[in-house]
Amino acid sequence: VRAADRLRRRPQRHDRGARGDLSLCILPYASEAEAVAIANDTPYGLYGYVSGGDRERVTQLAGQLRVGSVALNGTGPDLQAPFGGYRQSGNGREWGAAGLEEFLETKSILGCNPKSKQ
Repeated sequence: VRAADRLRRRPQRHDRGARGDLSLCILPYASEAEAVAIANDTPYGLYGYVSGGDRERVTQLAGQLRVGSVALNGTGPDLQAPFGGYRQSGNGREWGAAGLEEFLETKSILGCNPKSKQ
């Protein structure tokens, strides 16, 4: 795909949400690799969606997307799963164990190794 063609097909921003630009874009693609490249060609990465008949294939594609969460085949939110974004969609997680860890105060004590003979 030529660069000029990709620019013409690039999604246009159409809504400004509280956390930034929100877009729902359905674009044509020639291969799965191109679909992943198009999806990852954005400064944002909050949420993605992959749909298909082969569960292993959609799971493999979901793993290639640079987003914090990916829904497969109509799956809804799961409050036990961490939620958060990549890149300009923010770092850190809410929900699940990873979200609770944001509130923990971790302490490291150095120089006291019970296995050491010192």
